Parts: sequence; C-alpha cells; structure tokens
Amino acid sequence: MPEDPAEDMRRKAKDIERLAVELEGEAVSEDGAVRVVTGAAGNVKELDLRMSAYQMSGVELGELIVATIRAADRRTQADLAQRVGAIMGAPVTPDDLGGSGLAPIDVEEPR
Repeated sequence: MPEDPAEDMRRKAKDIERLAVELEGEAVSEDGAVRVVTGAAGNVKELDLRMSAYQMSGVELGELIVATIRAADRRTQADLAQRVGAIMGAPVTPDDLGGSGLAPIDVEEPR
C-alpha cells in the first residue's frame, strides 16, 4: 500500500528541519590563519584563529574572518540545498532556500 502523501510530507519536513539544525559547513582561509564553522541558519558555530592571525592588522584580520565566514556559509548552503533536493526528489539551489543564511553586512566608512 502506498504511503499517505500527508505522512510522507511530514516525514520530509522533519528530515529537513533536522538538517537545518544539525548541518554545518567549514572553511579555512587560504593561509590557514582563520577557520570557521557555520550552521545552516547562518550562525557561526566555531571561529579559530591561528597564531599567524595575530600578525595581521585589525582590518586585515577582520576582512579575512568575514571572507572565511562567507565561504563556510556558501558551503553550508550548497550542502543544505543538495540534501534538501535529495529528500524532496527534485533539484534545489541555495537561492531556492532563500540564499545565504547570513544577514547582509552593511559596509560603510568608519566615523
């Protein structure tokens, strides 16, 4: 007997909800100074700085941290889209899921 469509959808929704809570993505800066792990909601779960990070200026380190966070978030969102697509049985892109989990950063000149 085929599965009830409503029950199937509830199961899929539960699987997707679990992914949204548990999924993580990691990125390490090219020089290895910064390592970031993000969650599917765009939250930073881990931020590790190697000793070489402390040799940078504050501006350089800030830019490297932001770039590494964004790289980790892109990986997390791509993985989430792929896994949601597998659950739903149809291709899904990060844009289909609302794009990046990160809020945009409003860059303005320091005062």
